[in-house]
Amino acid sequence: MKKFIVLLYITVATLLFGYAKAEGNDTRPNPAYGLKKSNTVIDFPVQLERVTVKFIGDKAEISWSTLAEKNSKQFEVQRSTDGENYKTIAIVFTLEDSNEIKHYSFKDELKGVKTKKLLYRIKLVDTVEGYTYSKTVTPA
Repeated sequence: MKKFIVLLYITVATLLFGYAKAEGNDTRPNPAYGLKKSNTVIDFPVQLERVTVKFIGDKAEISWSTLAEKNSKQFEVQRSTDGENYKTIAIVFTLEDSNEIKHYSFKDELKGVKTKKLLYRIKLVDTVEGYTYSKTVTPA
């Protein structure tokens, strides 16, 4: 029942706010966290502090913090087993500006994952569909 409610929430939020499709081809993280629109890079309105991943039992916990957020729409947690192809495994909606430190986390249940060689990154999406990637991190 809990999974159904989460799925329903994601569906409704997607219909209301739209969905930014994960770009599987561009896997290069932007170390300057610049906003990517076409071929132009400008400052991104989210100041990302850190991204960490650690194994807790049979799950991977991805945590990240922001120092400030402006016009932020969502964070997409992406996972890769080869460092080339990334898959969005979770979407965390923000839609609230903030000048305070905010902490986020997601537990990846690793269902269907046969390898422990995992890479994660966060795709930051703003309200005008611009996006950028965090640095890629591996579980500690």
